[in-house]
Amino acid sequence: MVTLIAAMDKNRLIGTGQGGLPWHGVPRDKKHLRDYTAGKALLLGRRTFEEMPGWFGKDDRPIVITRNPAYGPGEDCFVAGGFDQAMDLAVEFGRDELVVCGGAEIYRLTLPFADRLVLTLLHGSFHTKTGGVFFPEWQEEEFEEVKREDFEADSGTPLSMTFLHLTRRRGGKHPDC
Repeated sequence: MVTLIAAMDKNRLIGTGQGGLPWHGVPRDKKHLRDYTAGKALLLGRRTFEEMPGWFGKDDRPIVITRNPAYGPGEDCFVAGGFDQAMDLAVEFGRDELVVCGGAEIYRLTLPFADRLVLTLLHGSFHTKTGGVFFPEWQEEEFEEVKREDFEADSGTPLSMTFLHLTRRRGGKHPDC
C-alpha cells in the first residue's frame, strides 16, 4: 500500500521552496505524522530528508530517493534510485505500507500509485518570498473520505486544522490494507 502524508494550507502550499515550512508551531501535526508513520517504510526526497533531522525513530525505515547513487544518508537510512526500488526495499523490510513524506516532486511521482492520502489541512493561507512548493492536485472523485478530525487553534497549536484521511476508490470498493 502507498500512502501520501502531507500538511498543507488551503492553497496546497507545503513548503517555502528554500527549505522548511511556511508555518511554525504546529506540534499537533508533528505528532500526527509521527503516530501515523511509526514502524512503516518512509519515502522522502533527499532535500526533504535533510530538512527533517531527528524526526525518525529507531523503528522507522526512511528510504531516500535521489538521482545520486553515491548519496549516503547515514545509519538506518536507505537510498533508492526510483519509486520501484523504494517499493522493493519496503517489501524487503517486511513493511506492508510505504508512506511518502515529500517533497513536491516525490508527491507528483507517487500520486498515481497512492492508495491513501493522509492530509493535514491548515485553515489559512501562507505566503513565501519564493512562491513556495505545492502538493499536486488530485482528482477528488477518485478518493473517498474515510476519516476527518477537526481541531480549533489553542494554546498548544496556534492554527486550526483538519486531519483528513482519503482512500482511493477502486470500482466502488476500498483496497484491503
